[in-house]
Amino acid sequence: MMSESVGSPSCRLWLLGDSNPARWQNDIASPLDPRHPARHSIWTPVLDYAQDRLYRKSGLRLDTSLLYIRNAVANPALKPKNDQPNWPEPVLHSVGDLASLLQQFTPVVLISFGSFAFEAARRACHEQPARCVRYWTTSRLGDEFRLRSVPSPRASIVLPLLHASIARRHFLKSHTAFSGKGANYFETTGHAVADILLRYRQEPSLWVPRGG
Repeated sequence: MMSESVGSPSCRLWLLGDSNPARWQNDIASPLDPRHPARHSIWTPVLDYAQDRLYRKSGLRLDTSLLYIRNAVANPALKPKNDQPNWPEPVLHSVGDLASLLQQFTPVVLISFGSFAFEAARRACHEQPARCVRYWTTSRLGDEFRLRSVPSPRASIVLPLLHASIARRHFLKSHTAFSGKGANYFETTGHAVADILLRYRQEPSLWVPRGG
């Protein structure tokens, strides 16, 4: 049975997935389990570009062993319909749990994967207005990513990335809709994530110790 989360919530970088993979949740250990291909479709390429930029610009490397990772909701059957603005109570309970954790630990960056996870994170941060999942098209997620990548006084930066759409047959349309014509979504987002993290060079929980 999958655990609810993995890593330390005191780490300043969090990853928020969509929901447990129904077919595999009795066989994998945790959200975004490294053995599950979804992790390597939606996160590994972004991380690769981020790590390269971090090292080239500052000689730093993100310590991924401590990242706090959870899903927006455990049971995928409970997810609201894409056009449903009022979410069912079990989902609101999960959002409330996330809100409590955010208030307690205040990570500097929370990366969400996909429309549902992004909207769950927005609601946990009490952002208004609440949106239905369908509102968050690929292009709108890209707009939000650019908007949230600039320096901000927000306690936690909620940064939306794509989920499965970037790995399916319309992947080229997703690159264009999120990042612009001819752009590489993974490069664009990886470099932006690195630049955000570089604002927090003094956060020890983010970095592999030198010589370690």
